[in-house]
Amino acid sequence: MGGFNFGFPEALTQTAKDIDGLFGMIFWITLVVFVLVEGLLAIFLIRYKRKHPDKQGYAIHGSTKAEVIWTLIPALILVFIGVWSSGMVYTIQTPPSDVYEIKVTGMKWAWQFEYPNGAKSYGELHVPNDRNVMFKISSKDVIHSFWIPEFRMKQDAVPGRVTSFTVNVKDIAQAGTEYKERIICAEYCGNNHSKMLANLFIDDGKQFDSWVETEKTRKKTDAASVIQANGCTSCHTIDGGKSAGPSWKGLADSDHKLANGQTVKADDAYIKESITNPNAKVAEGFQPGMMPTFQLDDESLKNVVDYIKTLK
Repeated sequence: MGGFNFGFPEALTQTAKDIDGLFGMIFWITLVVFVLVEGLLAIFLIRYKRKHPDKQGYAIHGSTKAEVIWTLIPALILVFIGVWSSGMVYTIQTPPSDVYEIKVTGMKWAWQFEYPNGAKSYGELHVPNDRNVMFKISSKDVIHSFWIPEFRMKQDAVPGRVTSFTVNVKDIAQAGTEYKERIICAEYCGNNHSKMLANLFIDDGKQFDSWVETEKTRKKTDAASVIQANGCTSCHTIDGGKSAGPSWKGLADSDHKLANGQTVKADDAYIKESITNPNAKVAEGFQPGMMPTFQLDDESLKNVVDYIKTLK
């Protein structure tokens, strides 16, 4: 084990290090047994091969002592692994009493993170390096799976149910470090499943508290925050794929066919109207009433429209 990590991502928690240690121990035991068995098999094949067609092999009736040994040794190894892994599972499933809770919500196709003071972030998770953090995980729509490889932990995000796990990066992860797109959905959830990613930030405790306070009061009018907060991409794709609503790719300034047979120019005014009054001009192939009405402030509305115009 000593320093050889099998190509795994960096371990950012003590639990991750313990899991790597268990994996390494099982790997080396397995490797030794494999080499021993295959080596003995090769030796026996060569040494005891039949040398003459008329020569008969020896009749071997077995050895109780040998059979006890090769049964007892693997049994003891399995008991050892079982005790070690059971203790680890108990530790993982028994969170400490002092935890800082972060709510994680999966939605098609983004991650939302809510902190105890009411602050929310989309597409980026900040974790303090001076306390135990418990993730309370759920979903708005379908089953997702919240996976951070550096934590060696993965939990399903299930609609109507809350799952959880606890981490502590103290003395292991370096404060001020960003891990881009290291929060992954590990459960196939639709067209943009592979794009359901978020960045992980490890913050110094004071820096984290300051960021959370700032995030609580920050006006979230940027396109990413507005789109993710309202779940727009659960019905509209950005790559031309089919979904419950028209794709945004190539929509801006196109000649857009409507359900009533008319064709309109998908200019800024049309896109804004489709957001604030979606039943006014329904796109061809879709039914009225499928999209709820969204009341956005002018700045948020403009930012969403500008984003859609970039999807050529």
